[in-house]
Order: sequence, then C-alpha cells, then structure tokens
Amino acid sequence: MKLIQPNIRLKETFIKVIEDYKKNEEWFYYYMYEGALEDYEGYLKTLENTSMGKELPEGDVPSTLYWLVDDGETEIRGIIRIRHRRIPVHGNIGYDVPPKMRFKGYGREILRLGIEKARELGVEEVRITCAAGNAGSKKIIEVNGGRYLESAMDNFERFDQYIIE
Repeated sequence: MKLIQPNIRLKETFIKVIEDYKKNEEWFYYYMYEGALEDYEGYLKTLENTSMGKELPEGDVPSTLYWLVDDGETEIRGIIRIRHRRIPVHGNIGYDVPPKMRFKGYGREILRLGIEKARELGVEEVRITCAAGNAGSKKIIEVNGGRYLESAMDNFERFDQYIIE
C-alpha cells in the first residue's frame, strides 16, 4: 500500500468511495467530497490550490490530501489530509476510511504513511485528534506513537488531542 495524490485515473473509484459514505449516511464525509461528483476536474484543482496555499477559505491552512491505495493503484482504501500547519482543535492530520474498508488495518497504515508525508512537508511535531468516543481511532493513533495531550471542544463535540513526536 502507498499514498498517492488524487488523480483523474481513479475518478470512478473515488466516486464509489463517496457513494459508500452516502449509503452509510456518513454525511460529514459525504459532504466533504461531494464536490467531486459535480465537477471532478474542479475538485482536483481545488485540492492542488489548497496544497499550495492558494484561494484558501478564511482561517484555513495549506493542506495536502492523499489516497491510500493498493500497490496496483486500483482501489482507494482511505483518505488523509495533512495540514502543513496545525489548526487549534484538529491539529495537522485528519483521515478517514470508507465504511466498506474498515477493520482491515487500513486506518493504522494510512496514519503511519501520513506521518511520514507530514515529515516530508516539514511538520516536525504532528498533532492529531479524534472524537472522544471513537475508540478505534484512539487505538490507531496510539499504535502509531500518539501520546494523549488533552481534550478540546469544537461545535459542542469533545475531541481528544494527541501528539506524535
């Protein structure tokens, strides 16, 4: 498995990922990616601009998105966003694994590879959070060297913050 940047070649595969979130009523992720359904090339351009720090919404920071793919680059097994600078509650990294790909070790692998990419992007101290009740994500973070720091609130939801040095 490896991380690659989104591309036109895997358009249909990514659309299946988006549909998987919709089918499972995981609206947070569905809405995060739904722009690709309407204008895939525009979506890719937005990702490129975000990575370069261009045309960012107010309060946002440059970030690079990667897909975790199989070695043949035919299947997307997870998505990770690496923020080049930390944001207050959510830190440097956000990741998700589509419902049909869960409980297969992909969360652990995407975070491991994502930490390497963060270092390549100049992030020395990685901070990552998960919803306070998300035991699976906590385990993934801890297996990857995460040390609990504190809890923080965002939009009436509590998040546990970790540091990976």
